[in-house]
Amino acid sequence: MDTLHRFSFTNLPIRGQWVRLHRTLQAAGQYRAYPAEVSSLLGQMLATVAMVADNLKFSGAVAMQSRGNGALRRSLAECRDHTQLRGVMHLTDDASFPASRQNIDAWLGEGQLALTLLPDEETGMQPYQGLIALENQQLGKCLEDYFERSEQLQTRLHFASDTHHAGEVVTGLLLQRLPNHPNSTEAECDAAEDTWETLIALAATVTETELAQLEVQTLLHRLFHEYPCVLQPAKQLEYACTCSTERTDSTLMLLGKEDLAALLEEQGEISVDCEFCGNRYLYDAPAVDRLMLRFEDRDNLQGDRPLH
Repeated sequence: MDTLHRFSFTNLPIRGQWVRLHRTLQAAGQYRAYPAEVSSLLGQMLATVAMVADNLKFSGAVAMQSRGNGALRRSLAECRDHTQLRGVMHLTDDASFPASRQNIDAWLGEGQLALTLLPDEETGMQPYQGLIALENQQLGKCLEDYFERSEQLQTRLHFASDTHHAGEVVTGLLLQRLPNHPNSTEAECDAAEDTWETLIALAATVTETELAQLEVQTLLHRLFHEYPCVLQPAKQLEYACTCSTERTDSTLMLLGKEDLAALLEEQGEISVDCEFCGNRYLYDAPAVDRLMLRFEDRDNLQGDRPLH
């Protein structure tokens, strides 16, 4: 199973997260043959939304999405209810990859990258979206700047990919400097800042092979064995799509009765494919007739509304 761990340093305003994704990437690429570099980037995006969602106190979704005119036209990585992941990458047909394949800005061309929080309706909170500046080549560095600018949280983020016979594996390691406790003395604040600088320097020594292959307990001991660290139990992550017949019905109803009838007459059968999981929803003539009845029921309900 794909897993995420939180960890913290004893008596210090510093927290961390470690996440490893494998089956999620297998599922995401099951119906789309992504090149290794694209699968790695999707893994980094999915790892990011999983870590952000893990810190939220409300249910809902965290999404990272991009659009641009480069080789990567559109992308979406999403984490719902803290543990359910899905993602998709849309590449140009000619697959003209950028020369610098680690450069997120080169992948997007003239594009945008955004992080969106979508709380459940029952929370009463409004959605929030923040744009991630593409001033650095690596996604991790762009996110470090984003967290410091938008959340005022000093952050260090490291990613590593490992490709073997079982497919792509992406691992992420995050450290964040939390605000000092209101009752902290000046000496305690200075000591916490000094320790933060030491910890991020130690984290920077991790090799890509170590991060990609070592288990979390071994990695944390190797990097931070001089600093007491509390590792929380693993949180299990999984690939889960939200598509359904009801959602597909609603999408088709947006076409209107006339367009829906014309589409059925033209094709003989309407098919809708989910771009995330590959599920295909088929609508023959009887199924379209049932949708037509829903149109009529909806129109009748709207017509029965009292005038004000």
